[in-house]
Amino acid sequence: MTRLSRRAGLTLLELLIALALLAMIAGGIASSLGLGLRLYDRSTRLDAAAEPLAARILLRRLLVSALPPSQITPFTALFTGSTTGFSFTTLAGRSLAPDAAALRVAVAVRQDELWLTLTAVMDDGAVVPVLDTLLAEGVVTPGFAYYDPALPDPWRGDWVDPLLLPALVMIEAAPGSRPDWPEFTAAPALGP
Repeated sequence: MTRLSRRAGLTLLELLIALALLAMIAGGIASSLGLGLRLYDRSTRLDAAAEPLAARILLRRLLVSALPPSQITPFTALFTGSTTGFSFTTLAGRSLAPDAAALRVAVAVRQDELWLTLTAVMDDGAVVPVLDTLLAEGVVTPGFAYYDPALPDPWRGDWVDPLLLPALVMIEAAPGSRPDWPEFTAAPALGP
């Protein structure tokens, strides 16, 4: 018959240390799981906003290369702007339409959405739709303004000077648009 040793079980101290280690491990796992869920949620929201954010970057790139109305071209190169949108012509961005002579860019409000529309202008004057993409939705009170440093009050709601580009173009939206639309200001590179 074998004799049982006095130390056949765990002492209370050993049991408490084991429970404390298990609690730390469980806390680490719960924290990691929480972080993983937050990252998944954030990446899902970023995926939903990726296309409008890329369109905003494209708009800025095209706007800073707007053609001045004084440039001689076989197509109209006017910049027109109002309180509900603007349009202009650019030679940049032809990678979107390689056979085009130029791109006509328009930004406009439709319902409560802000849209970017690109149209290719061909050498023969024909126009071909290239892109119609959402910049932001839930745009409650959009504001378009055009800067003319020659005026006493330089910001105006309509751009009517057919011979010049505005020095700056600004688009504002009330908070709550998706994706968030902070004040957007860009300077046409060949502006006054």
